[in-house]
Amino acid sequence: MTGVRKGNIARIAGLVAALCLTGAHGAGAQATETTVGDAGAPYRIVAHAPGCSTATAARHLAHGATPPGCHRMDATAQRWTLLSREGDVIALRGETPRAGAGRHERIMYFRASDVAPAAPGIVEWARRRWHDGSTAIRGLLFVAPDTTARATGTGPRHGLSRWLPYWRGALAAGLAMLAGWPVARGIIRWRRGRRARAICATLIARHADTLRLRRRQLLARNSYGVAKPEKWHRERDEFATTILRPALRAAGLGAQWPRLGPWAAARIEQAADGPVPRPDIVGPGMDPLDYEQHCAAELRQDGWRADTTIGSGDQGADIVATRRGLRMVVQCKLYSRTVGNEAVQQVSAARAHYGAAVAVVVSNAPYTRAAQQLARTNGVWLLHHDELRGLSRRLRDGGTRATSA
Repeated sequence: MTGVRKGNIARIAGLVAALCLTGAHGAGAQATETTVGDAGAPYRIVAHAPGCSTATAARHLAHGATPPGCHRMDATAQRWTLLSREGDVIALRGETPRAGAGRHERIMYFRASDVAPAAPGIVEWARRRWHDGSTAIRGLLFVAPDTTARATGTGPRHGLSRWLPYWRGALAAGLAMLAGWPVARGIIRWRRGRRARAICATLIARHADTLRLRRRQLLARNSYGVAKPEKWHRERDEFATTILRPALRAAGLGAQWPRLGPWAAARIEQAADGPVPRPDIVGPGMDPLDYEQHCAAELRQDGWRADTTIGSGDQGADIVATRRGLRMVVQCKLYSRTVGNEAVQQVSAARAHYGAAVAVVVSNAPYTRAAQQLARTNGVWLLHHDELRGLSRRLRDGGTRATSA
């Protein structure tokens, strides 16, 4: 592998395994150091070398005698692996295959001069390298370098083992943050979304009356009685663009709109389609003069002294109304189509003729874009007849919009 020596692969793996160990692994490492690092390694024995069933008998082999329990071994009959070593005596485990009965294992003791390590295969080599690397890392992290302290399990820890509690705490905190971040992010997004919905719901409720009026104005039907919602949908989008989205941006929640848009549209439709405060008695078959009388009655309910003019000489004003010294002229248009520039021009001329301060066009229908532009230029109010009762309050509050359409 590029940049990594092959001999270090096992040690790196051992380091990863050692970092996952608990403090108990350090104590366990101290208790098992009586065995050599090559435990389990393959060994071979010299041909016809004596082997004994006990370690005590194997020690007497050094005197040239063959004590009871010892006999000469066949070097090729078994596979030997190292168990332990005590001085000049080595304990090996022998495995003898048996047909139909699995394998037979036994433990024999030999003199160190009669055995030697065998060349391991690739699997055995990898196992031994893993053992060497993990043992070295455990010794560095958890085990004191003093051999006596390792054997007895006493004495202070050295190396990096004293930092183990801090590492474990840091690892636990890191894992908790890694696992908890999606949950925390979901909670944050949910709270921000709920706040954004609350802001939009408040604004929609505040403008609910106007939305209902605009929907009644703009949701027209064609000659076949089929509803044509395109104008109303444009008005709904305009309300979201000019009222809702600026409020969200001011609250630092502008990024919530892509997810909030469909909900806001449905909420606007719900508010605009709600029950009106009063039933609308104005219909397509109503007489225009009756419509003028209806508008004058609405102004009287709002505190105005309103009188209709004579049809042939009204000079563009259908109603002249006064309230607390303020004079207003009103042009009434009962239409089945949109109201254009002509109504704005007529009421502007009537304002000059009657010396009025306020000029209003009132209709049951929507207004063209050209009429709205001309009304803004001339300071003319364009209203729906249901807005007449609140006109005095709007004038008292100093409304800045020249038109409501």
